[in-house]
Amino acid sequence: MTLAALSQASDHSPESLLVFLHGRGEIGGDIDQQVRKYGPWANVLHKPKDAYGADTVAEIRRHHVLGFHLSAEDWDGEALSEAVDRHLAAHPAIDPRRLILTGLSLGGRGVLRLALHRLRTGRPVSSIASFCPVGATYSDAEIGLLRTVPIYLFHCPEDPVVPFEGSALLHQRLGSDVSRLRIVHTTELAYADAAHDCWTRFYGSPGLYRWLAAPGRDPAAWPQLALPPVPAGSAAVSRL
Repeated sequence: MTLAALSQASDHSPESLLVFLHGRGEIGGDIDQQVRKYGPWANVLHKPKDAYGADTVAEIRRHHVLGFHLSAEDWDGEALSEAVDRHLAAHPAIDPRRLILTGLSLGGRGVLRLALHRLRTGRPVSSIASFCPVGATYSDAEIGLLRTVPIYLFHCPEDPVVPFEGSALLHQRLGSDVSRLRIVHTTELAYADAAHDCWTRFYGSPGLYRWLAAPGRDPAAWPQLALPPVPAGSAAVSRL
């Protein structure tokens, strides 16, 4: 796995580190264009007309953001963890105890792999927001490790690319006492006929970053992160 990275400084100190992993559709190509296409960036590139509001940008700026880029293959938890450690060593203002992870699709599974590697080696993970993670098989021991972290899963049941059932099973195994599955309805999608993209509007929501920063231990008390319906007539594009 070949990794490159982009980072975005925080306006606050001590800083938390928010790691973002992209999906399969962003493998290869121009690093800047692919990594900032979606996700927790103050200058996100996806659809500038839908640029994040000032309240969202303010919440993003509370974190030091680190986004990795794949030139090929898949996310590897050990390699990612080593890259995170190098970044932490180079940025002493970041509090290593405040590691926040988020990713979409292939990256949704990637952040779980990264979390597992760090948890196995006794390094903390503060919270995880995983959007439609590609399915994987987890041992009971791995589920036990993941249960030590607040995990918010997001998925649309109509997703034609990554089956919703994988997220439902993962949530069931993790348990509702440490995780929550946010069912994303088609009326909430940025593009009604692109149900795999359940992340675009949530990354534009300030509530997501507030939760990532302070998730709390009771998923029943976590915010629903309600989104208003998308106005009729929104254009649709295909996603991977």
